[in-house]
Amino acid sequence: MNGVVALEQASELAEALREIWWSANSDSAITYRQKLGLFSRPSVGVVVQQLLAPETAGVLFTRNPISGADERVIEASWGLGEAVVAGLVIPDHVCLSRQGQVRERQAGYKTVAIRPVAGGGTVEEELPAELVERFCLDECQLQALNRLAGRCEEVFGPGRDLEWAFERGTLHLLQCRAITTAGS
Repeated sequence: MNGVVALEQASELAEALREIWWSANSDSAITYRQKLGLFSRPSVGVVVQQLLAPETAGVLFTRNPISGADERVIEASWGLGEAVVAGLVIPDHVCLSRQGQVRERQAGYKTVAIRPVAGGGTVEEELPAELVERFCLDECQLQALNRLAGRCEEVFGPGRDLEWAFERGTLHLLQCRAITTAGS
């Protein structure tokens, strides 16, 4: 990234942070807090993340969320994981043992990929026919996901729901939370 772009982005970030702070301290926000009996100034936390442009992304459960089986369940598609979580595609589906052996592999039907747009936002991109039913994860990526699943369970405990992405060969953990099911 060149210096001019970095300075422009830093300036935009500083302006966005000022707007967030002012919104938390606006007259309407102060009045609302007073109605609730809260008279102190709010603490404002802001998460700043770089938007990835991944080749593939998806979700991984460290335990089967339907059957409860002790296996990794991976659902993946091309582009941003939004296509998977929004139900825009039928994702590839893979079940791995805890040791990383493939127990089940089913190619999805992925007609679109969600891609980031320079300057913000996303766009749906129609995929070429040769990618629609092609697996978007190779064996090395499956093993990397299995290692990530094990590490997340070591750190955060069993029964994890992960969102992840591969960008330029690097695996990124985007979110890790406890598995939730309809009955819980």
